[in-house]
Amino acid sequence: MIDLFNTHINGRYLFKDNILYLYNGGSSLSFKMNGDAFTIYLEHIPSPGYFYIIIDRDYKNKIKVLNESGFYQHKFKEKSIHYIDIIKANEANDNALAIKDIIVNGELYRYDHVYYKKVKVYGDSTVAGFGILGHNEFASIHTSDSVLDFVYHALYELDMEMDIFSASGWGLTFSSYTDPKNTGIIDFIDKVKVNSNVDNQDVLKEDILIISLGCNDNSYIQEDKTLRDTRINYFIRQYQALIDYELRNNKDLKILMVYGTLKEENAYYLYEETYEYLKPLYKNLYIHRFNGDNTAISNHAYVTAHERMAEELKAVIKEII
Repeated sequence: MIDLFNTHINGRYLFKDNILYLYNGGSSLSFKMNGDAFTIYLEHIPSPGYFYIIIDRDYKNKIKVLNESGFYQHKFKEKSIHYIDIIKANEANDNALAIKDIIVNGELYRYDHVYYKKVKVYGDSTVAGFGILGHNEFASIHTSDSVLDFVYHALYELDMEMDIFSASGWGLTFSSYTDPKNTGIIDFIDKVKVNSNVDNQDVLKEDILIISLGCNDNSYIQEDKTLRDTRINYFIRQYQALIDYELRNNKDLKILMVYGTLKEENAYYLYEETYEYLKPLYKNLYIHRFNGDNTAISNHAYVTAHERMAEELKAVIKEII
């Protein structure tokens, strides 16, 4: 049984029948222990799937695990205090992670780590880590990784509490790759993931909002030239609606638009027109273009580019703060 009182959840979740369900890549459960070993019982639905273990906030020495057995055990040399993160590596389109129990050989303490800031992220495949570990093969759970994605990498090392809501192929409002095409992430912003009717049980009141959406919207915009201007205007209005929705809890919210992670030059106009329209309306609206990469699967950025962009994003966030 998961002790929600003494543990901490990053990201959207469902807690049902004493099981914690995580959906979006980068969602996590953290706990503090004093002991010489711990065992986690967990299941990917469907199976198999990947998760990470990070010990004592040490991102560089993270442990990646392919979950086929339904449990993971870690032993230390001696009894000592440790902070443990269990992080979902696959995106919501791939699977859910059901964490059933944590057994500590010692004591489970109240989780008391204090994060620097709170960040919410809305994104597509550029945030979900789609295909970043491959080149010419098909994307799969083995070649995609949300924890190695530049956004998660940067936010973890900046010590941010985070809610990452992302899905490959999805746009803010519409996409050529979803069915139906005229549905978007904005239709599910109060749910645990896209295509879900399950309400989000943990609403993060963030200090910073990061949006990496528009590339897939542009694919739909370009399908019909006669409707191009109408669809662009609708996209901008929905972008504004998303920002207004998040401003309800924090009027001083910092909003960062990012693009260019996979050199999607044919969509640059959409981000830039949206920014120019919205900038007079919001005092804390920022935009940043990455000089990304398109050498991974389906012209996405390879993992080495994500490492570089993570350092760049950390610098941008520090400047905004």
